[in-house]
Formats: sequence, structure tokens, C-alpha cells
Amino acid sequence: MGRKAGMETNKREDILAAAQSCFLEQGFDGTSVRMIMKQAGAEIGLFYYYFKNKDDAFDQVLNRFFAGYEADFARIVKRGRRNPCRVMQDFFEYMERETEAFRENYAGKMHRMVRWAIREHTLTLIEPYLRQVVEIQSSYYGVQLPIAPQVAALYLTHGVGSAILHEDKETYSAYRKEIKRGISLLMGMSMEEQPLRIPEPATPKDIPAWIELISLVQEHFPGLDESKYENQLAQRIEHGEAWLMRSGETVAAALLFSKERKELDFLAVSPEYRRRGLAQKLVETAAAQLPVGTQLSVVACREGDPMGTEARAFYEALGFAPNEELTIFNYPCQRLTVTVLDAPLTANKK
Repeated sequence: MGRKAGMETNKREDILAAAQSCFLEQGFDGTSVRMIMKQAGAEIGLFYYYFKNKDDAFDQVLNRFFAGYEADFARIVKRGRRNPCRVMQDFFEYMERETEAFRENYAGKMHRMVRWAIREHTLTLIEPYLRQVVEIQSSYYGVQLPIAPQVAALYLTHGVGSAILHEDKETYSAYRKEIKRGISLLMGMSMEEQPLRIPEPATPKDIPAWIELISLVQEHFPGLDESKYENQLAQRIEHGEAWLMRSGETVAAALLFSKERKELDFLAVSPEYRRRGLAQKLVETAAAQLPVGTQLSVVACREGDPMGTEARAFYEALGFAPNEELTIFNYPCQRLTVTVLDAPLTANKK
């Protein structure tokens, strides 16, 4: 029975794959059942064993085509519950990347009617996820939306989502900054220091500004060797382990962490930008990239050391607890640890 079921599943997949190829290239009206079954290498009668008609096959082709995207949207929203400050950005950046990949793969090969159907299906698919994104961020920031959440989701879907799907990359990129401003207005968020709400992965171009930040805070990192640091920073950027908060061309706050060691290695905020929640968002973003249940650690000064009183209080406020004592660069330190939850790290706050 199991082998027969497997063979039937494989045959159905063969027909769906053939139908997808035909629909994409020839369009719905230009595709016939005979054409599909010829490409699938099967008798026409088998088509009606699996599908009611061509419309049913087309619907199932769309479901098959979007299965991976839907799983990714669900994953982004799930991770966004652990990293609310980035969830909107992650969602639309994913759409940007996948739209560009879609165009590269299918440009000039796809029938326009099917392309339009895919665009409409995409908008229908993303709306409920964007409703969740709106609720996650409004709750996290404690803001009162000027419109109902479901209406905000509609605007985001048919505004930002449609712009990504319909505009070419250059046009959309030219308006990205204003689009982000529009999202802030829609979400009822302050327009002041808007960029300082979202941690960003560092790029090689950020290295000079990052090094400049180090010059402002170096007294808090007595063992830091600036001559070696730049090479280490470049490697961390390549591995996605360097994150920052920008204010124009300035690096206002920066964090390095190790995915392998599950440890925060460097966290600094420029004196000008302290007490604005930047460090908290960076730590939250790093924690969200680790599996739930991970023991995330950081090395801080020992209790009572005036050099590290403020940093230690910050970590303990996020739920980090004292662990082993150790000595680094001949300086007495202590490891602090926290369990990564299926929620923002701020849920650990005392």
C-alpha cells in the first residue's frame, strides 16, 4: 500500500510540474489538458483522476508554486516575535530579494496573464502575515495605530507590497527611504531618529565608521587591539555576526557576536546615543538568530567593579545571570548567561 501511494504521489507531482511549466510559459488559455499530459508523459484520463478540471489544476499549481514562499513568510513572522524591531524590515527585504530572483528566473519566459495572477496571489498571501507584523510591532513599541490594524495591513499589502511587485528595482530603490517614512506614519511612530529603530547588518563600507566608534569607547575595552580588530571585524561581517545602528554616516551603536560560541563579544554605544534603547535592540537581534533554548553568554566585569557597573546592570536587566568567574587579559571578569526564549529577549527583564 505504501509503495502504491508513493507512486501515485510521484505521478501527481509529475503532472503538477508539467502543468506549472505549461501555465507559466503558455498562460492559462494557451495551455490544454492534452499539452500538460504530453509533457508529463501520461494518458489524458489520468489528469481527471487527480484534478476536477483545468481550473482545479491551475489552483493547485499556484498552491505548489507558493508553498515555499508561504513557509518563509511564516518563518519570518515567527522569528519576528523574537525580534520585533526588525520584523517589518525582514518581511519586505525578503519580498525584495525573492521578487528580483523571480524576475531573473522567469523574465521573458512567463505569460503575462500568469504573471498577473501570481502578483495577485502574492498580495492575497501576504495580507494576513502583515496583519501579524502590524500587531507585533505596535505591541512592542507600545504605539496606538491611527487606523485599525487590519486596515494598516491592507495599506501595507497594496501599498508597499504592490510597489515591490510592480515597480522595477531601480524605481523602488529610489523611493525606499520615503516608503520607510510612510510605514512609520502608518504605524503611528515618531519620525524623529527613525533609522535608530532598526538594527542593520554591517557591511565592509561601515568599517571606518565602526573603528571611529571604538575610538570613543576604547577605555571600556582595555584588551582591544585595534591593529587586529579591523581584520576580525571584516570576517564577522562576512559571517553575519556584526550588527549596528546608524545615524546618517555615523555608527551610533555596534555589536559583534559568535553564532558558534553563542556569545556576545563586543557591544558599544556612542556616548551621544546612549539611553535610547539601541544596545537592547542589538542584543535582541543577535539572540533572535540563535535557536530557542540556547544559553547566550557575555563576559562582563565582576560585581562591585566600578569599571563595569553600568554594563553589568544592563545585562542583568535583560535577564542575564551570573555564572563562572574568569580572568581575561589579567583582568577579573565573570560570564553572564541567559536562556534565549521564543519571545523578545526583553521578556527576560526583571
